[in-house]
Amino acid sequence: MPTPSARGVPACALALIKRFEGLHDGDKATAVLEPQADPVGLYTVGWGHALFVAGKPVRDRETAYRLWRARWPAGMVRADADALLKADAQAVCDKVVALFPRTPLSDGQLGAMVSLAYNIGVGEVGGGPDFADSSVRRKLIAGDVAGAADAFRLWRFAGGRELPGLVARREAERAVFLGHAA
Repeated sequence: MPTPSARGVPACALALIKRFEGLHDGDKATAVLEPQADPVGLYTVGWGHALFVAGKPVRDRETAYRLWRARWPAGMVRADADALLKADAQAVCDKVVALFPRTPLSDGQLGAMVSLAYNIGVGEVGGGPDFADSSVRRKLIAGDVAGAADAFRLWRFAGGRELPGLVARREAERAVFLGHAA
């Protein structure tokens, strides 16, 4: 049973994730959605669901396909990807909400932060470079909404390089965070 403070994933979060993750498919010639490497070589399926083995992201095709076949023996289809996104996004949302026990969040703020955390990871405070230790979170807790919005722009790098897709995503997330249409 959900706790009284539990919140559903804002629709804007799902829209941002779908827009910027895209529906990953390693082989567009088939009807099923197959694993695909992201720009830094991590294998994902569906709407950017990262594949992991023993807590580490999968970086090789053979392991990715082995995991994929084990979980979706008949092949992943769009309905599977949508269900996986809903579950993943709710798990991220729950973690983000828990990081703001005394800070009220609008749907736009929460949605933008869920999209960011879905992409960069949530983790635990003090655990490393992820949403829990981000300046987005720290500034919002301190009451600096404008500073928190601007801090989205810091997360535009992957694999040591600035990626145009991440620049666009962070601007869209920032706009939603500030209550503007993205």
